[in-house]
Amino acid sequence: MKQKANPIIDQEALLERHNHYRAELGVAPLQWSGELTEYAQNWANKLAKSCDMYHSKGKFGENIYWTSGTATPAEVVDFWASEEQYFNHRNPVYKTGKGRKYGHYSQMIWRKTTHMGGAMQKCKHGGEIWVCNYNPHGNVIGEKAY
Repeated sequence: MKQKANPIIDQEALLERHNHYRAELGVAPLQWSGELTEYAQNWANKLAKSCDMYHSKGKFGENIYWTSGTATPAEVVDFWASEEQYFNHRNPVYKTGKGRKYGHYSQMIWRKTTHMGGAMQKCKHGGEIWVCNYNPHGNVIGEKAY
């Protein structure tokens, strides 16, 4: 079965929502990257074939989201940001183990990350899979997120 054309997403809204959470912490805004968007789209296309969620394990940071319906950029980013409840702002050091609970959130606010790109693809059997990639990647064990 041939993959459908890549759906167009509101890149500006996706970037703005990331930068909303960064601004809350005084972290510099991210810039949009065409290279990261292409990388994210290629990975979303691959994942959409079976609608399984697993990381590409590439050189970029990565957040993945799946829904059985449809989502807006704000819904996707807010879902990742909901992990803030597990994040310790008094000691924002990324830790092994605990990082699994807040890794999407910490990647979004990672101070050293300067660029992002994102994409979405419709799954073969319905729903959507969203991928955002970040450069440089965050979530480095033992480093502060900001």
